[in-house]
Amino acid sequence: MLDRVSRELLLLILLVLGLLLGGSNSGGIWANAALQALALAMLAITVCTAPAGARASHLVRTLAWLAGAIVALPLLQLVPLPPAAWSVLPGRDEIAAGFDLAGLGRPWLPLSLDPDATLAVLVSLLPPLAVTALAARASRRALWRAMQAVIVLALGSAALGLVQRMPGLDLHPYALTNQGAAVGLFANRNHLASLLLAAMPCAALVAGRRGAMLAALALLAGGVLLTGSDAGALLAVPVLALCVLFVRPLWHPRSAVLAGLGVVAAVVVAGAGWQAWRYAQAEPAGGAEQHRPVMIAKTLLAARDYAPLGSGGGSFQRIYPRYEDPARIDPEYRNHAHSDYAEVALEYGLPGLLLALAVLGWWGQGVTALVRAGPVADPARGEALAMARAGAVMLGAVLAHSAVDYPLRTAALAMVAALAGVLIARRDEIKSGNINDLREPPAQPLRIAL
Repeated sequence: MLDRVSRELLLLILLVLGLLLGGSNSGGIWANAALQALALAMLAITVCTAPAGARASHLVRTLAWLAGAIVALPLLQLVPLPPAAWSVLPGRDEIAAGFDLAGLGRPWLPLSLDPDATLAVLVSLLPPLAVTALAARASRRALWRAMQAVIVLALGSAALGLVQRMPGLDLHPYALTNQGAAVGLFANRNHLASLLLAAMPCAALVAGRRGAMLAALALLAGGVLLTGSDAGALLAVPVLALCVLFVRPLWHPRSAVLAGLGVVAAVVVAGAGWQAWRYAQAEPAGGAEQHRPVMIAKTLLAARDYAPLGSGGGSFQRIYPRYEDPARIDPEYRNHAHSDYAEVALEYGLPGLLLALAVLGWWGQGVTALVRAGPVADPARGEALAMARAGAVMLGAVLAHSAVDYPLRTAALAMVAALAGVLIARRDEIKSGNINDLREPPAQPLRIAL
């Protein structure tokens, strides 16, 4: 009984609560704490109910190794090191000098310069880790319902965002937020845009008829424009193209994918040029220091100074102010680098960058396999491939947005990305012999052929 509940309901419950409560990393402390406690309990249930001798597919095991490496990185940064080891690392000179001036012996210290923040990062990984474990064992019906939940909550969050744009109404769920902007259930309008982008391939797959699919995609794209997110608006075009050319092709799949990749390349090049011109012309509210290119450049400069092992997970807020221009400093709050890859380089150094490249390589390999996959006779495997294509576009949208923002720092989007990764990893379950879940009747017919 508990095993059936674990396979059918726990993923949906955790994902829905994550999308409702996990919209801010720093602004929703108690909500995130409750979500993390629930995720830990569900992880325990998943481990206890796993059948003895069960063997996951190669792709799922690879994803599990990546997830384990992501957890291990901040965990290792908390291991105390002898003075001879930590004192020679870049950026530790002042700490060593402080102990020497005080006449105290140098103690054993961890690699992280902000151990409390690193521990908070480690705990924040519980919800996406739980989603990965639950989705890896979930039935096809449960995965289907999880994708439906992403669509419903994305549309609901966009509707709330529309209300938030109305004058005289303050319905923002967090104090630290984009006041007056459409943020939905998030603290940041860009994060709402990320959720809407991730929901698009889900809508392309779940919608029964072509008209319903196009209507759902139009509503989600309208929500992205409502947020005012520049990166979201730029990504909406290739994501929409991939939804109708790759996830649920309305034309010949192989030529459609090539056309879709051409659209993606054109939009990325044009968007990069437009963004560079826009940032060169406009002065943001917080001054030049708030320009994202400036913040990213300073973060990369700090990453160089703290290479090769980084400053520690979650230490950005402690390190970044040292690199700001004192003459142009302002009271604006800078909690992240607005580029997850730059922030990973600062906090985790070379190991973090290698792990990020491994994740991107795993995603790219999955996309390549899905592009090369031709028509299949088995309807169940065709449905698994369609869900994997949706997961590939979902994860790709979040990874692309991470270049100029930090969507994966919020529990809600980290959980959506984890779901997308499992959808990709479970694409070959029939080939590996795990066919029971894929041949069970879904909650409603999955209409792939149009």
